[in-house]
This record gives sequence, C-alpha cells and structure tokens, in this order.
Amino acid sequence: MADLTLAATEAVEVVGADAPTTSTAPPRTRRRLPIGAILVWGVLALLIVAPVGSFLALAVSPRLFGQGAQWFTLAYVGQAFQGATAQGIVNSLWVSTTVAVVSVALATGLAWLIQRTNVMGRRFWAVSMWVLLLMPTWMTSLGWTDLLEPYGVAHAVGLDTQGVYGEFFGPLGIVVVLTASALPFAYFIVAAGLQGLGPEFEDAARTYGAGRVRTAMTVLPIIAPALFSALAISFAETISDFGVADTLGYHAHFPLATFTLYSAISNYPANFSVAAVIAVVLILSTVPPIALQSRVMRRARSYAVLSGRTRSPRRREFSTRGRWLASAGIALVMGVALGAPVIGAVVGSFVQNLGDAVGPHVHFTLTYYDQILHPSLVDNGLGSPLLLSNQLGLVVASATGVLAVVLARRLVATNGGWSQRLTDVLLLGTVAIPGVVLGVGYIFFYNLPLITGHVVDIYKTLPLLMLGLTANALPGQTRFMAGPVSQLQASLADAARVHGAGRARAWATTHLPLMSRVLVWGWLLTFAKTLSELPISQILYPPSQEPASVTIQAYLGNFLTSTATAMTVATVAEMLGVIVVVLALYRLLTPRGWRRVGWSVVR
Repeated sequence: MADLTLAATEAVEVVGADAPTTSTAPPRTRRRLPIGAILVWGVLALLIVAPVGSFLALAVSPRLFGQGAQWFTLAYVGQAFQGATAQGIVNSLWVSTTVAVVSVALATGLAWLIQRTNVMGRRFWAVSMWVLLLMPTWMTSLGWTDLLEPYGVAHAVGLDTQGVYGEFFGPLGIVVVLTASALPFAYFIVAAGLQGLGPEFEDAARTYGAGRVRTAMTVLPIIAPALFSALAISFAETISDFGVADTLGYHAHFPLATFTLYSAISNYPANFSVAAVIAVVLILSTVPPIALQSRVMRRARSYAVLSGRTRSPRRREFSTRGRWLASAGIALVMGVALGAPVIGAVVGSFVQNLGDAVGPHVHFTLTYYDQILHPSLVDNGLGSPLLLSNQLGLVVASATGVLAVVLARRLVATNGGWSQRLTDVLLLGTVAIPGVVLGVGYIFFYNLPLITGHVVDIYKTLPLLMLGLTANALPGQTRFMAGPVSQLQASLADAARVHGAGRARAWATTHLPLMSRVLVWGWLLTFAKTLSELPISQILYPPSQEPASVTIQAYLGNFLTSTATAMTVATVAEMLGVIVVVLALYRLLTPRGWRRVGWSVVR
C-alpha cells in the first residue's frame, strides 16, 4: 500500500510537470458547505446546548428566566463556594478521581482475565457485569443498607455487622458503591478495545523475551483510546451521580455536589442560580480528563488495528492453581460490587419486618411481590409503567445508537480541529451534569414562548421526555463507541468506494460487520439505563404517564421500601430477559462471519 501511494504521488508530480500551464493563478475551488456538521450541531443544539445553556445562564443572569432582578451578577458564584456547598464540590472531586482510577484499573484486569484467559465462569462474569450495569446506585445503596443495618439480612443469619455498618456509611461506602457503579462502564469500553486487539502484538513481545508485565506494558498503550475513554466516562458518571449522594452521603453527613445542587433547587425558595453555578463546576471538572485523552490521541502513532483480517485473540492457559486464584480474585471483586447488595435487596424484598428490633420475628413473605399486581397505592401498579418504560427504551436506544456512531466518528477523526475538541468537551461535560439539571433545563427552554409558539410545542408530552432521555444517554453511548470506532481502518471503506459502492453501502459492507457486536451491546446498554433512569423521568413525564422508575420512587416516598425493592427486582429481571432475547436474535439472524470478528463480551 505504501509503494502504491508513493507511485501514485510520483505520477501526479510527473503529470503536473509536463502539463502546460496557461495561467499562474491557482484554480478557484468552490468550498462546499459542511451539511453534515451543520446537522450534527443542530441536533446537539436542540438536545443539549440550548436546554443546558438555558439553565447555566441562571448562574450569572437570573432575570433572564424570571428568577431574580439582576441581568448580570457574580454574587451566586461566591455563595456556591461557601459552607456545605463548597465542601460538597471538594468531596465530589476527590471521590470521583479516586473512583475513576480504581474502576479503570479493576476493569482492565477483569477484561483481560475474562476475555484472554481460561478463568472459570467467563460467561457468568460477563453477564454479571451487565447485571451490575443495570443496578441503579440508589438500589445498590438500599441493598447494602438492608444487608448491614442492625437486625438486617446479615443479622438474620447470625452475623454481627455493627462495626462494618458504621464504617460503611461514610466515605468508604460511598467510594465502594460508586466504584461498583463505574466498573461496568469502564469494563465494556476497555473490553471493546481489547477484543479488537489481535494476538500478534502479544506474540511479538513474547518472542523478544518480554515477560507478562513487560508484555502488558507494551500492549496496553495500543488501546490507549479505550483506556482514557473509560477514565473520562468513569469520572463524569461518578461526579454526576445522585443516588449515592441522596442515600449514603446524606445519612453519613458527607455532602456531595449533586446533593447540594438538588437541595438548592428543591428548597423553598428555590435557588436556581446557585444550582447553575454548581453545574458549571461539574462541567468544567471534566476538562482535565478530556485534555489528557486528547493529548494521547494527538500522538503520531495510529491506533487503527481492527480490520477484516483481525484474528480472534488466543486465550492464555493458566495452571490449575493460577486458574483458581484468578477466578477467586474475580469472584471477590464481583461479590463486593454486585453480590452483597443484590443479596441484601433480594432478601429484603422477601422478608417482612426487616430491621425492626422490637417488632415480630422476621419471616419470609410474598406480600411485596403481590402488591406489584395488586398495588397498595391507587392506580400505581407496575404493569403499565413498565410497558411505557420499555417503549421509551426502544425509541431512545435506537435513536441514540445512530447519533452515537456519527458523533464517535467525529471524535476520533484526525482532522477534526476545534470543532472536534468542542464536541468532545460538550459530550463529556453533559455526562457530568446530573439528570435533574438536564430535566430542569428542558423545562426552561422548551417552555419558552418563542419555542412553544414558533418552533415546536412538546412541553409536557412524551416526545419531550424522549428527547431528554436521548440527551442523557448520548454522551455515554458516544464514549462507548469511540474506542471501537477509532480501531476501524479507513482503507476498508475506501476499498469499497473504489469498487463503486456509495457511502452508505460502503459502511454497511465493511464497518457494520466489524461493529455489529458493539452496536448491539450499545443498544442494550441504552435500553437498560433508560428503564432505570429516574431524575429526568420524574421531572419530564406527562401527567398520568409514569415510567416504572417514577412509580418505584412513589412507593419509596410513601415509606413502602420493601414493595419498591420488589418492583425494582422485577424490573431488573425484565431487563435481563430483554438482553437474552436480543442476543439470541443476533445469533440467529446475523451471518456467521459477523460473529467471528469485532467485539464479544461473552465469548
């Protein structure tokens, strides 16, 4: 290929030298309007820029939306960096940094062990990662509470957890729960990059005498885009989390920025300007991870290693002792991240009088699951809300998948320039925005008389909720796609175009087979997260059209915790059923060659 390129270049130079010149002025070229870029930025403006910008403008101009008398003021900036608000910002920064580093380190080790070795239960651990991803942080916190609280699940089996309970409700427990929440994001991103890496790189390093550590240090830089994408998304997802801040953080008197932001909005009178300042800080905090990733991506070497000739990686065979040790290590990590809170939540949904020291003796019951079909709250069962959530998940996951591929290609383009960097900052910054902020921004923007009267009137409708959910899922999905997209060699599509294929057909016949697994898992990721998303759904759902998460929150608000937990367990079980059905259809309907290349998380 290099020889052909050189020959073509020399031929052009020769023709240029022999061709007669009739004018010394260079030929005028018509500059084409970047229609694609305009459409992309138009979509981003309606989904993210305008709603979020409307809310952030309140930080310095509360009068713009009728929230104060000043057209411009910096007074709220000073208020945001005082007292508990300032402490919440500091706590969020160091907790998010710690969680990002730990989760990426754990995810890299787990991805290599599960995909590249003969550890026991590989399929089980891969599926467990998906279950962990589906677990909302508020449910994880609830599961740990049911497990460790006095007279809880652990006490019921004869374990004394008073000392552990006191330690867990503090910074340690917050870091543990948030690391468990960020772990699957990092794992799937790293696994996608690692799966596309053929065995020839490891073989070359081992041929020249490199040991295991040296081989890892040689191979890991090749998947640097995936590693730094995982680091950035883990940081942003952690700093924007509200479930832990509202449960463990609140009860442990350990304020986090998302809780102080929510307090500023929910207190009376609401202080939207201080909340907007906190949101600005959360967005700006994502700039360092982006800058670090951009610096790596601008290096000279190429990360494009995935092509139609990529061989499936060969698994390393551990000895019997090494296999048991590696499997035990994975079991320990997944037990802490998933096993303990699931046991607490599931058992808590079956046990009556859990945590009651003076009440009747605890005993198992199906009462809470019976209330799913026969609700104790009028017109508040789980059937219709869960059906609506599935419909929302179908639409949002499909729309997000298409947009994410387009944006991922822009992020990894080598000639993107300032537009690429701005898109990167915008998308990752949106990940750091709590869902409650995005929801409030949609209310401010799409309720403007200019928008409702002259552009589109979708306020208090399902389309507005769909837009909000898509905007919430798009940044993370784009990050998920960025690593695999960066590994696609451009020569594949170029070869198809040379043979007469259009742009769409070239992508469908070259990139789609290589990306099919990533697209399927990305769709499932967005679908699952849409079903369990709470803040945006609670703010934007139309009257009498409650998603499942809002219904569950209503039971929690009425102190029917066990019924809400049973509903959550049922919702997660339904998510797993959808995943199994979609993966089965993918295996039955796609060509066999599609399943032999690209990324597979369960092979």
